[in-house]
Amino acid sequence: MNHKIHNTCQDRPTWLGRSDCRSCKILQEVLFSDLSKKELEPIIQGIYEPIDEFNYAEGAVIYEEGYEDNAIYTIRDGLVKLVRHEPDGKERIIRLMKTADTIGLERLLGRPYGHTAIALQPVTACRIPIGVLRQLGKEKPRFYRKLMERWANALFQADDYIMMLLSGTVKQRVVQLIGWLADIDHTHRSRVVMLNGRDIAAILDITPESVSRILAELKRQKILRPRTDGYYEYDAKALKEYSNAA
Repeated sequence: MNHKIHNTCQDRPTWLGRSDCRSCKILQEVLFSDLSKKELEPIIQGIYEPIDEFNYAEGAVIYEEGYEDNAIYTIRDGLVKLVRHEPDGKERIIRLMKTADTIGLERLLGRPYGHTAIALQPVTACRIPIGVLRQLGKEKPRFYRKLMERWANALFQADDYIMMLLSGTVKQRVVQLIGWLADIDHTHRSRVVMLNGRDIAAILDITPESVSRILAELKRQKILRPRTDGYYEYDAKALKEYSNAA
């Protein structure tokens, strides 16, 4: 198995076995959504190359910037940050990637990974060998189109991310990020997974002290209310009013 050699116990993923695309709950949102059950069978049987499913602990590295593993990854569940490090060692979070997103697409061009991918919470991901994608691209042109659509969507997401980073006051940018995080969970509109202050500061290019002050205000006003499961309840209307207040 040509998988990244991880340096710490935390970084070593748990292998869950071969992926069974037939039972995938997000199949209609990912790369293989246009394939029929018959077309999925060779993939499931590993006739091309096997697709493996892994669990990553919070904080684990999925792949590192500059590494050249011959695979891309589809996030089955969880949240991933794509990171670059500045010359002074400062971490810069380039994008956040969520369930059904695909990461590492630059490897299809033969380029090393452009970022370090780190799990922000427990993550389940499928490791898809590049050979599988190239073979499917030759045999099924519509699959290639789907792949290009996914790449284009990744670029649009990058544009949205930049807008979130640069638009508005510090307060408004924090609120926009909370709204983005809340939209990840389509089944629970009143809850949000919260990042730590350091990650929020790295995403929005603001100081951790500013993040701490704004989050404290939101909690004090009960716009954000901690739950026992690690999520926060939030009041969307009050959050918008807070953002618009002088």
